[in-house]
Amino acid sequence: MALVVAVAALLTGTGLTAAPGAAPRMAHGHGYPADRIADEPTRRFTLTAATATVRVSGRDVAAWAFNGQVPGPELTATVGDVVQVTLRNQDIGRGVTLHWHGYDVPNGQDGVPGVTQAAVLPGEEFDYRFRADQAGTYWYHTHSVSDVGVRMGLYGVLVVRPGPVTGLDVTVPVHTLAGLALPAPRTEPVAAGTPVRMRLINTDSTTHRYALAGTAFRVAAIDGSDLRGPTSLVDTAVLIPAGGRYDLVFEAPATPVALLVDGRAVFSTGPVSTATGGWPVLDPLRYGAAAAAPWSRYDRTFTLVLDRGLDLRGLLPRYAHTVNGAAAPDIPSQVVHRNEVVRFRIVNRSQVVHPWHLHGHHVLVLSRDGEPATGSPLWLDSFDVRPGEVWVVAFRADNPGVWANHCHNLAHADAGMTLHLMYS
Repeated sequence: MALVVAVAALLTGTGLTAAPGAAPRMAHGHGYPADRIADEPTRRFTLTAATATVRVSGRDVAAWAFNGQVPGPELTATVGDVVQVTLRNQDIGRGVTLHWHGYDVPNGQDGVPGVTQAAVLPGEEFDYRFRADQAGTYWYHTHSVSDVGVRMGLYGVLVVRPGPVTGLDVTVPVHTLAGLALPAPRTEPVAAGTPVRMRLINTDSTTHRYALAGTAFRVAAIDGSDLRGPTSLVDTAVLIPAGGRYDLVFEAPATPVALLVDGRAVFSTGPVSTATGGWPVLDPLRYGAAAAAPWSRYDRTFTLVLDRGLDLRGLLPRYAHTVNGAAAPDIPSQVVHRNEVVRFRIVNRSQVVHPWHLHGHHVLVLSRDGEPATGSPLWLDSFDVRPGEVWVVAFRADNPGVWANHCHNLAHADAGMTLHLMYS
């Protein structure tokens, strides 16, 4: 809880204030004030976390659910909205929070227990409020005991649009619940010439392979950020890391199309027999039109070496996923100053993939294995660092607070691979 106290002191620099004459709203029983903004909400939602039984592939499955469904309700907003979400916990004994994955909210709204707030316990509630100023595809999930909570079903989609929907706009959050694949297959006829946007979201802890058969398409955005000069692709698969999102756009042809995830059709406009297993995989670092980096120098550089090691903090030693030879909570925080340009060098010395996720910021990919990124500027919040790879990414420190910085294979995070970025 020491980090909660630290971040409370830092929040005075976030620019968020209580409404004039209003007392700060408190999470019931916590005594921790949520950030407030002066404008009244234009989009209000309530999410109630509770144990539930849901139907998946013809089977009843025990789950933890928001509003009795998995995934939880799809939350939508338009740029300029002020979003308020009231989280209520009915009976999740280990507590819940809401983390807005990829949405760079003010620190006090980030939903990390022990860092930005206390977990919301049964019978309690907490209000989150933030301005919808980033259009794109995002998702939300509990960050309290997240390895269990997300796997059990406490997640949902957040979509912020720049304006009214035109054409067909489809969200496809992929998840594995009790060993069963979500979503269920869906067929929806679409008139030829209809513009289609498919928002692909990987809510699992491992990479999935996506293939759009029957049409050419463009990757319009990755992790909520539009790509520059995306070109037409055909018979090409994309790999989406844990937590990542790709937006595919195309004009519906007169013949059927189908989206396959790991070879399983999840959305189609009719029968498609195309086999996709042998298709090449898109390299996003080489896709789209290049542009100069926005910075000519870097104020601070950190190296993160990802590995396996022994954690000796408990009564018995255990193998842990480590960063720079240490496991959480013993990994030193990385301290930055506001407006610095910060560079991360991430080295995977282990034998498994680590999907990396820094809260509160998107990072610009500079290079992988010493080869500069040559495609569209690639601003990511989730990216796979494969065994032996070295990624170099950078960002501007423009969102003050204390931020989680961790592997988004949530079992790895739970086993030690979590540290924090802290503003001085």
